[in-house]
Amino acid sequence: MGFAIITPLLLVVACGNDDKPTDTSLPEDTSTDQDSQANQDTDHVDTGPDTGDTQQEPSSSTSLSWRLHDDIPSMVYVTWWQLSKADVHVEYSFDPGEWLSTPTFQAYKGTNQQILLGIPFETEVQWRIVPETDQPVDGELITTGDFPSGMPTAELLEADPESWLQTGNYLLCSINEQTGGWTQGSYWTFFMDRKGRIVWAHEAPDKHWTLFAQVSVTGRYFLWDEATYWAIWDSGAASTVHRWYMDSAIDEISTPGLHHTFVQLPDESLVWGSQYNVDGESLVEKALGSDQETVIWNSDKDWTNRGHIESNGLFYNVSTDTFLYSFYTNNSLVELDHATGETLWWAGQVSGGYDFDPTDSQFSWQHGVSFTDAGTLLLSTAAHSGGNVTTMVREYEVDHQDETLHEIWNYDPGIHASTNGDAWRLENGNTLHVIGSSGHIVEVDPDGNFVWHVTFNATRLLGRGEFIEDLYDLVPNQGHSTP
Repeated sequence: MGFAIITPLLLVVACGNDDKPTDTSLPEDTSTDQDSQANQDTDHVDTGPDTGDTQQEPSSSTSLSWRLHDDIPSMVYVTWWQLSKADVHVEYSFDPGEWLSTPTFQAYKGTNQQILLGIPFETEVQWRIVPETDQPVDGELITTGDFPSGMPTAELLEADPESWLQTGNYLLCSINEQTGGWTQGSYWTFFMDRKGRIVWAHEAPDKHWTLFAQVSVTGRYFLWDEATYWAIWDSGAASTVHRWYMDSAIDEISTPGLHHTFVQLPDESLVWGSQYNVDGESLVEKALGSDQETVIWNSDKDWTNRGHIESNGLFYNVSTDTFLYSFYTNNSLVELDHATGETLWWAGQVSGGYDFDPTDSQFSWQHGVSFTDAGTLLLSTAAHSGGNVTTMVREYEVDHQDETLHEIWNYDPGIHASTNGDAWRLENGNTLHVIGSSGHIVEVDPDGNFVWHVTFNATRLLGRGEFIEDLYDLVPNQGHSTP
């Protein structure tokens, strides 16, 4: 059970709360991805008052309390005493007339706990425990913690809820605190709701770069990159990828040479373009739990006439077991075979590649390359329109027989990013476009109309973007009893 709108209740205006509990935080969860139901059979310890024969008791909830997560104080732990075993969920509200709900879990007699997600910072929240067979019990008003110092704030400019992706309740993305294009600074991974409010934020350490945060292939955790290539100019020797739940870290994986994008394969292996100790850029793979990298493809050996290259885009096509690999240094991309490392075809400014139809549809400074479910090629690219430079999205049919990319769709937001960009075709036919360093993120319908538009009101570098339906998919335990 995920987030749901329940019944109307007036939202109280935000203010301070000096009476919140000061319990210590939960121990960090460093386990690997586990089934969300695994903890429902955890033994409980009954330390509450003796209330007699539990078989005859109603499943009431008492002694409600709350505390904030130690590191990300938009997340709240609520705790209560359950008089008898019951299926329970928690409802909470911070917008007038809207209630959200946690998943239902089996609470035992004794102390139980649940985490509340998707709440903006510096917000007052009403909440209640809802046993499935008893009356709800209200908790005391919650106030989430301060907005993270340095994290940029966004403004919602366009919103058409009837037309946007209905399952896209939250956006996972990253942003540089520093203004400008491709520049050093403090990089933040964040989750944003559809009202443009930040509900989760984490800063990469030591001004290392984060540009490709993404949900795992299992859908049970997310990943964020910590690239050192551009921060300390070490050829990416110390670059890593982190696996996290919403409320705790899982592990950190060494990815030497990582300087831009990475992807995860169905078996949870990582693949990235490496600039570290190789003859030209290599595409390397590392299995989960392994210390060894395997070279899949090398630019010097597997692609002629390409010159010096550095990548900026990577997409894995599950149906064909191939990679779409993009390079900003020569405004080109290739498709290569995962099993053999063979270069299958390429297009762009490298001679011998596929043509473009029409010729003026050729991409340049392309980013965010992907194949849609229909097999078409989608990307964000620099374009010239009416004497102005903008950053638009182009879609091509890949004609292998005629070795041509036929443009079949494009849209121009009228916004220019000096670098970066990300484009994804959504399940409802809309397109998500993260417009690189412009600080703008939009969702557009097939006619190119904005149905959602947020801006950070500055030229801040944005990373990869992805919509998420339910944040509770990204926590290991939906609720549990505690000793």
